[in-house]
Amino acid sequence: MDKQIKKSAVSESEMSENAKSKLITSTKGLKTGGMVKAKSVGAMIADVVFIVLLLVAAIICIIPMWHVLMSSLSQGDDIYYYNGIALWAQGGITFESYGELFDYEDGLIWIGYGNTLIYVAGSLLVGLVLNVLAGYCLSRTSKLSRVMSLLCVIPVVFSAGQAPLYYVVNALGLTKTYFSVIFTECTMGMYMIIGAMAFRSVPAETVESARLDGAGHLTVMFRIMLPQCFSLFMVTVLFTFVSSWNSFIGAQLYNNGADEIYPVQLILQSIKEYSDHVTSAVNPRWERYPMQFAGIVVATLPIMIMLPFFQKQIESGVLGGAVKG
Repeated sequence: MDKQIKKSAVSESEMSENAKSKLITSTKGLKTGGMVKAKSVGAMIADVVFIVLLLVAAIICIIPMWHVLMSSLSQGDDIYYYNGIALWAQGGITFESYGELFDYEDGLIWIGYGNTLIYVAGSLLVGLVLNVLAGYCLSRTSKLSRVMSLLCVIPVVFSAGQAPLYYVVNALGLTKTYFSVIFTECTMGMYMIIGAMAFRSVPAETVESARLDGAGHLTVMFRIMLPQCFSLFMVTVLFTFVSSWNSFIGAQLYNNGADEIYPVQLILQSIKEYSDHVTSAVNPRWERYPMQFAGIVVATLPIMIMLPFFQKQIESGVLGGAVKG
């Protein structure tokens, strides 16, 4: 028995030494590049082309924003008579345009900010609830699932325009109210389809096990499925936030004349008209001309600040949907 035990121990030690030697040789091969294929010339050229195209696209996106920023920091008369893209502040850096912006009409820009926040909060809340409920219904297998999905796709491809929608909003008595913009811009058919894709990405076994435990639709939807796919819904949240923050046509159409509930975009329009009118005066106040550029910077700043915080959720949501879906 002792000899057999010793032989088995020797054989096990030999096997372990052989495994270690194989592992060492394989790692050496990886380090020396034996198992790593070098990129071909075509792949390297494609990488260079992609990098150049991305740099060109980034420059095309950055130049207009940089021009607006430098124009807002320029002297009014210098930027008015300057032709071309402002790569630096004309006449020296000054913040007079921002002071004029915040003092315009007793802080009208802040009223527009407050109205825009109301539009954004209402659209996000109503839109998220509708997207979750509609996405869950569309993700369930039933006789009407294809018909309901088709009804969500048709408005994305074909649109009847703003006139019929205005007649509906006016008939409901929602014009010149916050709800006219919130209800018309909180969601769309594509967001509901994204919600359905999010719920379909949840494994069916998880839902079945919850069903066996006696969970109903609300429990399955909010406690089982939604926590697993909420990153995909963050994509719709970001899209809704951007569209609500940039609301212009809807607010102008439904709330025309109701200055007290104008969003910041309509306030910028009035500032633009006022700034252009200043230059035609006998003694123009040039410091008010760059005020329109300062308004653009102030209105765009929240989106630029929030986008990096949403970027991780967007990437995880899109990748999750691509892998699971």
